[in-house]
Amino acid sequence: MILLLVAAGLARPVDPSTPEARLTGPLAEAWHASAEEDRFSRFVQSHPDFAPDVQVVVVLRDAATGDALAERLGLDVEARHADLLQVRIPVARLGELAAAPEVAHVRQPFRPSAKETVSEGYEKTMLQDWHQTGPYTGTDVTVGILDVGFDGYDGLLGSELPEAVDSDLSRGAAQSSDHGTAVAEVVHDFAPDATLNLVSFGTDVEFGEGLQTLLDAQVDVVNASVGFDNTWSLDGSSTLSRSADAMVEAGIIYIGAAGNENLRYRVGELANVSGTQYIEIGDHYAIRGSAPNGRVRVSFRWSEPFGAAATDLDLVVFDADTERECGRSETPQNGDDDPYEEVSVSDCGENIYAAVYAEPGTDVSGLSGWLYNAHGLDTTELTNVSTLSLPGDCLSCLAIGAVVDDTIADYSSRGPTEDGRVKPDFVGPSDVSTETLGEKAFTGSSAAAPHVAGLAALWVDATNIHDDPAGFELWEADEAKDLGDNGADNTYGGGAVRADQAPGCGCSGAGAAPSVALAALTAGMLARRRRR
Repeated sequence: MILLLVAAGLARPVDPSTPEARLTGPLAEAWHASAEEDRFSRFVQSHPDFAPDVQVVVVLRDAATGDALAERLGLDVEARHADLLQVRIPVARLGELAAAPEVAHVRQPFRPSAKETVSEGYEKTMLQDWHQTGPYTGTDVTVGILDVGFDGYDGLLGSELPEAVDSDLSRGAAQSSDHGTAVAEVVHDFAPDATLNLVSFGTDVEFGEGLQTLLDAQVDVVNASVGFDNTWSLDGSSTLSRSADAMVEAGIIYIGAAGNENLRYRVGELANVSGTQYIEIGDHYAIRGSAPNGRVRVSFRWSEPFGAAATDLDLVVFDADTERECGRSETPQNGDDDPYEEVSVSDCGENIYAAVYAEPGTDVSGLSGWLYNAHGLDTTELTNVSTLSLPGDCLSCLAIGAVVDDTIADYSSRGPTEDGRVKPDFVGPSDVSTETLGEKAFTGSSAAAPHVAGLAALWVDATNIHDDPAGFELWEADEAKDLGDNGADNTYGGGAVRADQAPGCGCSGAGAAPSVALAALTAGMLARRRRR
C-alpha cells in the first residue's frame, strides 16, 4: 500500500518550548504562514475558516486569570465559560497569545452540528391525548430551546408556535439555520401553552453561556438537539457534559440529542504497525472515508486523560485516488496536553485515507482510539460502538436516539460511554413533519429529542412538580416501550418514549429556581455517577 512508502517521512517533532506547542490543529501553521503574505494567502485557500482575524478558544491554566490576561493583551473577549475564553485575534498574534503563562493551549472553537438526518410524533408517543384528558397543555411551564439558529420563527408565531416567545439570539449566527425553529414546532405540538425561550449559540463556549441564560430564566425543561463530535472523552467529564448535568442538579429536565454519528467512527485498541510509524485502530491503519467536494474534517483522540496526554500521536490525511497528502495535525503531547488531533482542509479528493502515526519507539499498548470523519467512513471501517455526540455521555441528563417506526435509524449514535454506562437513555420518533422543513423531513436525533422535551413539559404540568428531573426519568422508564434486547441496551436505551395515563398531581408547587452560576454548579459533579 502506498501509505507504507511514505512512512519514513511522517514525523516532524515540535519543540515543546516554542509557542506553537500550545497552538493546536492548524493554528500553528497559520501563525507561521502569517509572516509571509503569499504563504498566508495559499494557506487561507485550503483553510477557508481563517482570515486575518481568527476566532479561537483560550484554555486557561486557572479560570481566575482570564480577566488579567485579556486586559494585558487587549483581547476581544466574545464569550467565556469555566476555564475557557473565546476571543478574536489577528493570526499574527497567535504566538504571543500562546506564550502567555496563563495559557494552557489555544485551539479553534468546537462547533456543534444540528442533529437532523417531520412528525406525526405526538400520536406515536401519546397513547392517550393529554390535551383532552387533563387537559394538560404545558400551562405555567417554560421550555428552553438551545440551538444553532431559529431562522423564520417569527413568521410562525401564532400558528405553529405560540403568539410570543422569549428569545436571546445574540450568540452565534441566529439567522443561519432554521433547525431550532423545527425543534420549537415539535415542542409546541406537545405543549401548546408552554412558554418557549429560544437561545442561540455557535461554539462550545457559547453553549455554556446559553445554558446559563436558560438557568437564569428559570426554565423547567431544556431541549438541545445539537452535539459536539469526538472532542473529548465519553465519560461525562467534558465541560459540555458537566454543564448539561449542572442543569439537572439545578432541578431542570435536560433533554439532548444522542447524535447521528454511528456511520462516522472507527473505534478500537491501538497497536504499532511493524516496520512503520503507523498506528492501527482495531487492526486497520489506513481508514477509508468520504470527502464530498474535497472537504475534509477528520479528528482522532485516544484514551489518555485530557490535559495529561503524554503519548505523542499525529494524524495525516491522503487523497485515496492520487496518493497526495492533503493535511496533517502534529500537536505535541508532552504530559500536559490533550489527546486530540484534527485535520480540516477543503482541497482533497472525494475519497480519502486517514492514518495515525508516531515517532519510532512510541508505545501505544493499552490505549484505545476514536477516529471520526464528519462525512462518513467506508462500511468496512465502521465499528458502531461509543459513537455518542457530546454531551450525550452526560451522567444525569437524558440523551435521545432516533427510531423510525420503532426501528433504530442506522445513523443514530450508540453507547456505551467510556465509563461503562448505557446510552442513549431513550429513543424517539424521527422522520416527522414540520412547517419549517416539510412533510416527514425532520429527521435524526434532533427530531427525536423535542418529542421527549414536549412530553416532559406535559409531565411538569400534570404533576405540578417543577424541580425533579429524576422523577420524570423514572416515570418515563416505566412508560417506555422496550425495543431491541430485553431491558436497557446501548442501541435503544430504555426504549421508545411513550405516555399512557397522565401521572397524578404532586402538587408541590414550583420548585425554587436556583440562581447560582453554572460554573459553581459543575463543582463536584463527577461524584454523581448514575449507572443502569
